[in-house]
Amino acid sequence: MHRKEIINELIEIEMRMVEVRDLFAAISERMMEKSVGILRFPVTLSQLKAMTALSEDSLISMGELCKMANVKMPSLTEVVDRFETEGILERRRDTGDRRVVKVCFTEKGKKIHRDVLQKRANELTHLLGVLSKRERTLLADSLKNVAALLSSITKRSTE
Repeated sequence: MHRKEIINELIEIEMRMVEVRDLFAAISERMMEKSVGILRFPVTLSQLKAMTALSEDSLISMGELCKMANVKMPSLTEVVDRFETEGILERRRDTGDRRVVKVCFTEKGKKIHRDVLQKRANELTHLLGVLSKRERTLLADSLKNVAALLSSITKRSTE
């Protein structure tokens, strides 16, 4: 393959990546807008990720929640501060290691969590329910493949 053909392929890949990024951003923004009504205050992506990563009856460390929600500790601290102020989450010291702070839902938080999950499920059904079973499977498999390829690129570029 000639250099010009390779460059053209790479440009095509870049254009598709930008297109996909914009589509993901639009879908994410739409879902964020739908979540605002439940929480009765503006919701950031970090807040939504943390809320959905935390299960209703769990008592989990901040570090574990960062990994699950794929957010950095400063962002998570802001989320927990906000949710604690709103009475949604509470912090507890680990009984085995007082340096470790764990978080859990309050009773109010559990109800809101169920509402958020239901609202997200409804929105996903609305967005993706138009696809046939075959198309949903194809989309899920395609996204898994894209994620694996992009992960591979990221790992190779940091080596």
